[in-house]
Amino acid sequence: MERVFVGNENPCLSVCEETRCAFPGYESLCDVFSKAIARAATGKGKERHASPGEKFEDQFICRGTREEGHGAPRFQAIKKITEAKRLDKDAAIKELLDAMVYLAADVIVLSEELEITKKK
Repeated sequence: MERVFVGNENPCLSVCEETRCAFPGYESLCDVFSKAIARAATGKGKERHASPGEKFEDQFICRGTREEGHGAPRFQAIKKITEAKRLDKDAAIKELLDAMVYLAADVIVLSEELEITKKK
């Protein structure tokens, strides 16, 4: 997958501040994506699915997508989105952030497949 940021300029390592955001005017979007990353990196996803030091693309969320197909993370995202409809706002936000992580895993694996296709 093509990288947008190089080195230490990646604002996703911490919640964007108006003076740091690489995309001025999109600070709120950066904040939401940063929260989704934080949930994956520190929340129950990490506790349940990651081994110490394991990169996100090597975790089961991506391995499972490679093994079972793109329907797997998409179904998980749909479950999270559906669940969010019946929850209070705080819990709904957490479910929606988790759905974003499932969709990101799908994008990562799709991008890998695209790169393989381009090399052929």
